[in-house]
Amino acid sequence: MKFLKFKKKLLCFVCASATLAGVFFPVQTAFAADSSYEPVTTTDTVYEGFFNGTSSLDMTLSARFTSGAMNEDGGSSEIVAYNEKYNTAYVVNGTKGVLDCIALAHEKTESSVKNLTGTELDVKALVEGKDSSFTYGDMTSVSVSPDGKMVAVAVQDADYSKSGRAVLFTYNKNKKLVLKEMITTGVQPDMITFADNKTVLTADEGEPREGVSGTDPKGSVTMISISNNSKKASKANIIYFDSFDAKRGQLTDAGVIIQKGTNPSTDFEPEYIAVSSNGKTAYVALQEANSIAVLNLKSGKFTNVYSLGLQNYNETEIDLLKNDEINLANYDVYGIKMPDGITLYEQKGKTYLLTANEGDSRADWEGLDNEVESKTSPSGDLKLSEKVVWFNAGMFDGLDSEKAYIFGGRSFSMYQVTSQGLKLVFDSGSDFESITAEVLPDYFNCSNDKISLDNRSGKKGPEAESVTIGKIKNRTYAFIALERISGIMVYDITNPTNVQFTNYINSRDFSAKVQDDVSPEGLAFVSGNRRTAKLLASCEVSGTVAVYDLKAVK
Repeated sequence: MKFLKFKKKLLCFVCASATLAGVFFPVQTAFAADSSYEPVTTTDTVYEGFFNGTSSLDMTLSARFTSGAMNEDGGSSEIVAYNEKYNTAYVVNGTKGVLDCIALAHEKTESSVKNLTGTELDVKALVEGKDSSFTYGDMTSVSVSPDGKMVAVAVQDADYSKSGRAVLFTYNKNKKLVLKEMITTGVQPDMITFADNKTVLTADEGEPREGVSGTDPKGSVTMISISNNSKKASKANIIYFDSFDAKRGQLTDAGVIIQKGTNPSTDFEPEYIAVSSNGKTAYVALQEANSIAVLNLKSGKFTNVYSLGLQNYNETEIDLLKNDEINLANYDVYGIKMPDGITLYEQKGKTYLLTANEGDSRADWEGLDNEVESKTSPSGDLKLSEKVVWFNAGMFDGLDSEKAYIFGGRSFSMYQVTSQGLKLVFDSGSDFESITAEVLPDYFNCSNDKISLDNRSGKKGPEAESVTIGKIKNRTYAFIALERISGIMVYDITNPTNVQFTNYINSRDFSAKVQDDVSPEGLAFVSGNRRTAKLLASCEVSGTVAVYDLKAVK
């Protein structure tokens, strides 16, 4: 192990590696940019990308919507979806129980940030008025149909063990949303998406939120076939993981993480869904299992579950020490990637899965807490000078209890989908920490409700939350939201064998612990002309939506 105090310089190439189902794959991870800029020390009205003028894509904050529901615990302005047909953004505000509808028709770049306004659709009142057996608990996600004719939201029941609802809206002749239908889903739908204009999917987590004293609902994916007949209800098929219970040992041998004494049917907790462009296959993130499930949408059956592998910090540098300094070093530690948001990139007949490697624990659930905060790893073989939040591998199968593990990969990854599974082709390694250390050294690894240096180094670092892609001037870019320090990382993924860091923008005001755009959770790419586009980022702590102008300059 080596301990090196980080020196302020940009790395032009960083080597990293990851483990996939026990096999090591070499991974390219790189960023290249001119470091001729000044670190942020003051607050400006307009925020720009740190590498504007030296990268292929310039970024500028042009507008902001403020919901007025700032919440240090999150849940405000959490997920955003965009309807190109009506040039309108829809933003989930679970805290208030409303869907914010923001018209972007008059939004334009100005010399200062334009304040956007919107209208609130009271989803909570609508669903409780429509279904007396349902008690609103939370609204978690929103999606727009490909043809722009429908909007769908996911809502959870206040009772953690009860089914949720998918709520479908259509447009009236005044272009306003009207309730079409409510469809029963699995327990705790956390993400909703259209597979096509006739099919909606929800990722139903089924978390054991009341701990060992409550129930552990089955995780599932609900596949809804939308009815075009107003007198005929849409059909829902709730798809469970029971078929994998008999294969539990095979899964854990391949690196799928399953809690001891449980079966996949109850332990798997679907988090996010990405659908292939032909609408035939859905890829489902099982965050806590550090895996991806493959769902055949024609048969309505899961076909495979694949481990996403580990971040090897023997080869990828990390700051594990919460000591008010920037210390990137190698450790005999492994990061369990555990992605939240995922998306697909299809190119030249190949499909790539992109994952934002956040990490997630069960610390809030009675008797199921898998965090261990200590200077010594649970395996006992690694002792550090500061406390670290470790993953308690002894509670799970699929890991080596003699090794030291932490939550998350502090990166994003790209996997090629093959007939044999997922092949890792790129991982950003230590880029997120290296870059933020360079451009925001005073706030390196701060949190979303604390601006102190190094606050999150011992626990998931910058915490990649979500990822989306967009094409501008024949280049395809990946945008990754960082939940803690905030801001958006951008990579050019046009050539999956030569992925390059492109830019980073952060429109958070660090003069206060929660000011401007804090904790981006959801992203939506808005196509423009050949050289320009926009990116919408919904920020769940500040309760804002940031609108970034994107301009191709090379």
